[in-house]
Amino acid sequence: MRRLLAVAAFAALACLATVPTASAQSAAAQPAQTDAAGYVQQTAIGDLFEVSSAQAALKKASSDEVRSFARMMIEDHTKAGEQLAEAAKGQDLATSLPASVDARHDQLLQDLASATEQDFDRLYMRTQVEAHTAALKLQQDYSSFGANPALKAIATQLVPITKRHLDQAQTILDRLSKA
Repeated sequence: MRRLLAVAAFAALACLATVPTASAQSAAAQPAQTDAAGYVQQTAIGDLFEVSSAQAALKKASSDEVRSFARMMIEDHTKAGEQLAEAAKGQDLATSLPASVDARHDQLLQDLASATEQDFDRLYMRTQVEAHTAALKLQQDYSSFGANPALKAIATQLVPITKRHLDQAQTILDRLSKA
């Protein structure tokens, strides 16, 4: 059980990249995805997005602080992806693991790729703040309403971790906005 919780904790870190849509923001009072398969799928998509967007940041960011944040995202979400796959198999949820990001996240990646060097750092960090805001809601909702007890326990553990990442992303964005 302890190993499963540790595995799922890393897996849930992948949720940090779930970016809200306008309809999701307007429905903020309603819980996010609370079935286990949906939770795993959102986590995996977020993980894939985080690694891809961070790789773009390593190539295009001009701020050392942004590049450092991107390296942390790659490291955390690479581990999380591996752990998520293992946890999903252990919960008979491996079919919920997507091979690529959804259309919404693909558009965000395209926006990052086409951003000018001058605008990239702020755009990347703004995307990170939005992603972590949505991930925090996902974690809070799954910890309250989740259908799978093992994933629910992990979501509960991840609320403070997600909040810490959100705070760090917001701090970097604030610094960039003042520059």
